[in-house]
Amino acid sequence: MISIKSSPNAPEAKAHILPCRIKYTGPASSSRQLWNPTSQISTDPTPVETHTSYFRGRRLVGTKLVVPDGYQGRVLSSPNSSSAPLTSNQKREVLYQDDEQSDEADIEESTQWTTSSSFSDIMVWGHEMVVDGTQDGVVKGIEEWMGMAQILNGYDTK
Repeated sequence: MISIKSSPNAPEAKAHILPCRIKYTGPASSSRQLWNPTSQISTDPTPVETHTSYFRGRRLVGTKLVVPDGYQGRVLSSPNSSSAPLTSNQKREVLYQDDEQSDEADIEESTQWTTSSSFSDIMVWGHEMVVDGTQDGVVKGIEEWMGMAQILNGYDTK
């Protein structure tokens, strides 16, 4: 069984899902020169706030996927992890890593995970346009997981 140890002083992080593979799992020291997203509100019938930034010359457009009420977004560190949790005074940029070669044996050995930071929303970035949540596997997975968690942890009011 895997348990999660809460940390009352876990700092707030910024979570991003980028449309690329980054083979790095540590902190990212970003500067405003390299990463300075701008925001605008669309004029569609339903206003949507989008963010635009450039990564290595490529235009990225992002929208926020908000963690619903009653849920918590957490960045966890394994007791077997070689990197120490970030201190609260460091700037946080948490990057999503799509690691196809994850080793399930490592997960089974780690029985207690520690919260190193928390987040209230995830910025989902797409190439040149807003990510279609109905087509993107990562966004669909997050939304389906939240729906399944609600069913598993909910109770029947009848």
